[in-house]
Amino acid sequence: MNRRKNRNTAVESEMVSSGILTVGLDIGYGVTKVVTDQTAIAFPSVAGHAREIKFQQEALAAKYPGDQLTDEDGSTWFVGDLALAQLPPGELLRLRGRTANEKTMGNTFRLRLAKAAIGKLAQGVSGGDVIHLRLCSGLPVDHMRDADELKQALTGQHLIKTDSTEVIANVTEVMVMPQPYGSAYAMMLTEQGDINVYHTYMRTGVVDVGTYTVDIILDDDGDFVDAESGSVESGVYTAQERITAMLERDYREKMPHRIVEQVLRTGIFTASGKPVDYSHEVEEALAPLRSATLNLLSEKWQRGTTVDVIYLSGGGAELVYEQVVEAYPQTKLVPDAQMANARGYLYYANFARRKG
Repeated sequence: MNRRKNRNTAVESEMVSSGILTVGLDIGYGVTKVVTDQTAIAFPSVAGHAREIKFQQEALAAKYPGDQLTDEDGSTWFVGDLALAQLPPGELLRLRGRTANEKTMGNTFRLRLAKAAIGKLAQGVSGGDVIHLRLCSGLPVDHMRDADELKQALTGQHLIKTDSTEVIANVTEVMVMPQPYGSAYAMMLTEQGDINVYHTYMRTGVVDVGTYTVDIILDDDGDFVDAESGSVESGVYTAQERITAMLERDYREKMPHRIVEQVLRTGIFTASGKPVDYSHEVEEALAPLRSATLNLLSEKWQRGTTVDVIYLSGGGAELVYEQVVEAYPQTKLVPDAQMANARGYLYYANFARRKG
């Protein structure tokens, strides 16, 4: 899951050239994605209190660089792939929609994931150097009233201390938009922040199929249409939970998350070294996600007659594509759909910088 390209030298060159690093940051419920002009990283949005590793400590640190994070109070956390690999399911913490107190719970966790993401960007930089950043991020459409609190949580100076870096992140500016707008900007703008002349649609819809929410937005020639945008508390987890329960029923043991995800994506479960076909059961498990997505589209856009193009993005995009395109033929699957929001946040931040 740790996807990277040209990490350290890219970040250092961007910092040297401009003095400030512009970052697109998508803190998704399933996966956190962070993008700069030369770098792209993704890791699972999970964390848990660190535990002692009695063997292969150095090998694990090398395999999962930046996945050991120390908070400013001294507590140590495993995040991302290391957390999934080393912690029992009961010790893993995840973002799961809105919390009882978003300011003290949800945004505290988002900040932890943001610090892990920045730490991965700055991997190899040490000595307490200060790096200056502009961040552009997003929230589910129906959670946008929490945007100011998220901005407050992310803005300012943060100590970023991981197993592979120690820097001070000085976040000078934070922009927050409805999450799916990132995918819209990924298609409406260029990497440099220019208007994409090949995007000629007036009314642009985006369907963002995430882990715990499905979000849609409608943009009418640059204007956000609130009445035709919204969220539903559904997502890929509905299928994951059904597959988890099914495998536990059949084999009388809990399966790791990565195994469940593999079955969801391939339809095959390997039992004692032998492949077992679960494709029919996977189709049944996906039915609630597909229904929730189509119901939200029908509620907000009816038949979609006035929507010129619908961009389908998010980690669950391919799982609902056939059903959505059948009902709405103007649907297009966004390239590298899981990273689209983060990519669009970066493009928008570059656009805002050029306008400023």
